[in-house]
Amino acid sequence: MNLNVKFELNKELDKKMAFKFLLSSKVGGGDFSIGVTRPHPELLGIKEKDKKEATELINEYFDKYYENNVEILEKEKKELKEKWSKIEGKFIIQLNKIFKNPTPPEGKYIGYLSTIDCNPRFLNDKTFQVFRHRGMPPDFMATQEIVMHEILHFFFYDYAVKKYPEIFDGLDMNKGIFWKLAELFNDVIISLPEFVELHKITKVGVYPDHKKYVEPMKNIWNNNPDIDKWIIKAYEYLNSEK
Repeated sequence: MNLNVKFELNKELDKKMAFKFLLSSKVGGGDFSIGVTRPHPELLGIKEKDKKEATELINEYFDKYYENNVEILEKEKKELKEKWSKIEGKFIIQLNKIFKNPTPPEGKYIGYLSTIDCNPRFLNDKTFQVFRHRGMPPDFMATQEIVMHEILHFFFYDYAVKKYPEIFDGLDMNKGIFWKLAELFNDVIISLPEFVELHKITKVGVYPDHKKYVEPMKNIWNNNPDIDKWIIKAYEYLNSEK
């Protein structure tokens, strides 16, 4: 299996996601607007603007920001590509173990180095944003954890729907129990020693609303580290907690 993850800049996507997360920011108990305004405090007042003015201000701001910072952004993109290339093979070995030698779901596998710290994934074409420093400049190990997190999403959703269509086919992948299950799966897997060895993050971020589920989800995995057993038992656990 060869993912050959690519990294690019995408100013227009930064604009689109900044607008989205500034105006619709609550996810899993977390406020994603902070991921826009912390690196870009100049955008703090956008929420008070109407849609037309907000769009114009965001477009103007990011046009200027990219123009002033394009050289350093290109440098950071190159550095991330180089550092990821050193661990991608080891990451793939772990993917093969977790997902039992899968066929990679079809897609582009592009990470768009982003100037906002929201890191959305796009399941339709297997692309995602990855914050340039994750708030710890120049911590590229942090960005590598984001890359792993999003790729795990691509594999998990594909695996779950194909293996258990009677449970997951038709369920929303962006909210509800399927989304929660996918996020908790990542919380468990990314925290395993073999993954920590790659991304070097000792404390992985968790959605505030999901914190109470993390230890039960880890216990399910530790008792039987098999994705099929985990999916069924974790899904049943979340259903029982409704």
